[in-house]
Amino acid sequence: MNADPNGPFHGPLAHAYACAVHIQVANEAAWNSPGGCSCCTPEQKREGLREDWGIESPDDWMQQAEALIGGDSNAPAATLLELRMVASQSIGRPIDAGLWRDAIARVCEKGGMDDAVYQRLIDLAGTILDYEKRFTADGLLPPGGIVTATKAWDLGRGANMARWGVQCGYTDMQTSQWFAMRASEQALRYYTTWWDFSAGYILGRCLHFDQGAFSHWYTTPLEVHHLMMTHPHSPWLNLPFRG
Repeated sequence: MNADPNGPFHGPLAHAYACAVHIQVANEAAWNSPGGCSCCTPEQKREGLREDWGIESPDDWMQQAEALIGGDSNAPAATLLELRMVASQSIGRPIDAGLWRDAIARVCEKGGMDDAVYQRLIDLAGTILDYEKRFTADGLLPPGGIVTATKAWDLGRGANMARWGVQCGYTDMQTSQWFAMRASEQALRYYTTWWDFSAGYILGRCLHFDQGAFSHWYTTPLEVHHLMMTHPHSPWLNLPFRG
């Protein structure tokens, strides 16, 4: 695992960069580098942001960073996961697939949603359950564990977007670090451990790209997760998720 000797190893900024390790470590970049990644030049990074994100200016970069930290690209899944948590809290125990289905039906009926919307939500819930089953088999979740939120997918990318802004010359270091620490602060609202943050990130990524294939969109971040949970210099082992 690579680390920048001049980067932070402790404190809020280090925590922010630790939220972004799935991308940095997969690219063999220093997890705590404040200025982007080492896998490409500033020109290549600008071209990548243009192709992948439609970012061509400092204003574009700012809007995308705000959207990642403040929005939710997995909105239907986020709604379903929140519904499951609320339903579980209401009865004081975890709910099974049948009770989750009932809760979805009640929400759809109350909201006047048609059968097509209900079926899409049921199918999505089934996909989430399939991923959670695989996550458990692969040691990403403990037995009986669930993903509580997919917000980590946006926050991990948002913390990286903050650094990429410096690398591309779209922002200064102070603004970049402010955005990165905002991502970290949001992560503390949604998660309690690095373990569930990582599961949320990977589920969000898989729902966006993988579509149940368990392809490299899943296996690459899974490898990073296991490295972060075992490497003696991992920030996830040396930085507490909560203070």
